[in-house]
Amino acid sequence: MNYNKHMESATDSEKLWTATSLGAAAGVTCSYVSRLCRQGKIKGQKFGPAWMIPYEEGRRWLAEHAAESKSQEAALTTKA
Repeated sequence: MNYNKHMESATDSEKLWTATSLGAAAGVTCSYVSRLCRQGKIKGQKFGPAWMIPYEEGRRWLAEHAAESKSQEAALTTKA
């Protein structure tokens, strides 16, 4: 899946996610991603009102979030 079509020419070390773009890729709100950044659960840096997250950190969190979501979904289906 190509989450960053606008960054295809940049190297991975130059790519950044915004809280909005990372949230959209994960199916969560930018407010949630911003809160995780403030809590240090996602490593990012604030530039004005926007959180900027290094590409690899965003990919790490997306994988973690997907695994967590699957785990929660499995727990819900076994309870039903």
